[in-house]
Amino acid sequence: MNVANGSGRTPAFRALAGHSAWSSLVNSGVRGRHDAGTRVLRQGDPGGWVLLCVAGRIKVTYAEPDGRELMLAVRGPGDVLGEFSGRDGGPRSATVRAIESCVVSRLPDERFAETVARFGLDAELNRYILGKTRESSAHVWRMAYRRTPVRLAELLLTIVAAAGPDHRSPATVTLSQEELADALGLARSAITPVLAEWKETGLITSGRGRVEIEDLAGLSAVARSTGD
Repeated sequence: MNVANGSGRTPAFRALAGHSAWSSLVNSGVRGRHDAGTRVLRQGDPGGWVLLCVAGRIKVTYAEPDGRELMLAVRGPGDVLGEFSGRDGGPRSATVRAIESCVVSRLPDERFAETVARFGLDAELNRYILGKTRESSAHVWRMAYRRTPVRLAELLLTIVAAAGPDHRSPATVTLSQEELADALGLARSAITPVLAEWKETGLITSGRGRVEIEDLAGLSAVARSTGD
């Protein structure tokens, strides 16, 4: 399946930095593998390092004091996580969890900044950070005003797009219905009939803790729809 970055995602930093610089950044850190569901960064913890996603998809969530969580973004290979804390010295602003088995490279803030400067990538990093900020603003608007089918379709397409070109199964989304509903700030009962209708029309198939997108073009049409 050919998956284009048509979901409004910010281009990965790897694409902006180039192969040589990205490889140098990755090799400057310590690699680690995280199983699906593993917490990689925790909201409120102190910073001190950044993570470079080498393989796999990762979700970024914000937790309210009452325990409710909302998905802010989905990141994948070539993305940087945790760079905000290195810039302002503040604690982690969100929690990061592996959607599927993933590999990340962890390196100290200072080493990350030095390597970015050595390759002359300050402008590219600023562009990347600004892009993620714009993406978050658009996400907030969609959460407030889009209908449930449109929001769910956009979420699934975003997860697919985050897989990157080398993923073996980009159309397989390993999140349960409960997790998908939580990501949208909805009850599971709000998305169950939508998924059931999509199964009947052949847009998706599903299993325990998994949604398989069968018709990417059809799901994209749902995401673009604006009718009531």
